[in-house]
Amino acid sequence: MNLTNEQILEIEEFSAALMSAKEIALMLGLNPEERKEFEEVCKNHESSEIFTAFHKGRLQTKYELRKTVIKLAKHGSPAAEPIADKYLREQLI
Repeated sequence: MNLTNEQILEIEEFSAALMSAKEIALMLGLNPEERKEFEEVCKNHESSEIFTAFHKGRLQTKYELRKTVIKLAKHGSPAAEPIADKYLREQLI
């Protein structure tokens, strides 16, 4: 699958907005066959720049959300404290 550098950047941006691979493929204007391939690449082809862009965008948002939760927990938010504790336990696995 040949995508432009601009499309690769769009993948990262759309993924950061927590859009699914299927939704991103539609936004990119891929045809049905290309959409199926795109979804497969996003899931399983770790050496692909598409895979990297998709997961980098997703993980950037995950990082930002976690930072916010941790900041709130440090300030005593009763809602954020158990979530931050969950993150801590996940990290130790």
